[in-house]
Amino acid sequence: MCRPAVLYLNRTGGMWDHAAHDDATQNLSILVDTPRTLPAWPKDNTDWGLVVDCIRTALAPFPLTITETDPGATPHTEIVFTTAYWAGSTATTSIIPDSCRPDHEVEFVFGDALATRARACQVALRSYGQMVANLSFGDRCEDLLNDQMDCVPDRTFVDATATCVDANGQPIACRCGGTTQNSYQAMAAAIPSCP
Repeated sequence: MCRPAVLYLNRTGGMWDHAAHDDATQNLSILVDTPRTLPAWPKDNTDWGLVVDCIRTALAPFPLTITETDPGATPHTEIVFTTAYWAGSTATTSIIPDSCRPDHEVEFVFGDALATRARACQVALRSYGQMVANLSFGDRCEDLLNDQMDCVPDRTFVDATATCVDANGQPIACRCGGTTQNSYQAMAAAIPSCP
């Protein structure tokens, strides 16, 4: 059964609890170790507006409703923008579920570790692609899945083959199989149009 895809951009934080599977409608995540109250995104309204605009632009090719209002019980995926990782390095920019299942729903992005709005947008989109389409880091500079900070300023999900790479840019097996990926095609498959 196809249902329209909804993405909630949550800048207000909130209460989250651990569960065996993500459920964004209930604020449950496999990534949260114990019940936690997460603070709001630490940037101002101007920065937030520019991050949202950047995310909307990059995801415009896909049939996705993007909202800044909690969809409640409506099934959705969620990017939670908060301050800092509660269980690791303060330099951590984001975390996503690591398994290759297609039903993960919650990603966390940490503003204290992100110096610029452009980097916040890129990290949020890269991690979203990893979470919903099982993508890996790739070697194409213009692709959002490339993690190099000094690449081209305006990146997209690119409709071309990229080699999966590690954090040092060296070829490696993709996290969910194979050695290459097409980020645009993977996203299109993960976010299908509903009749």
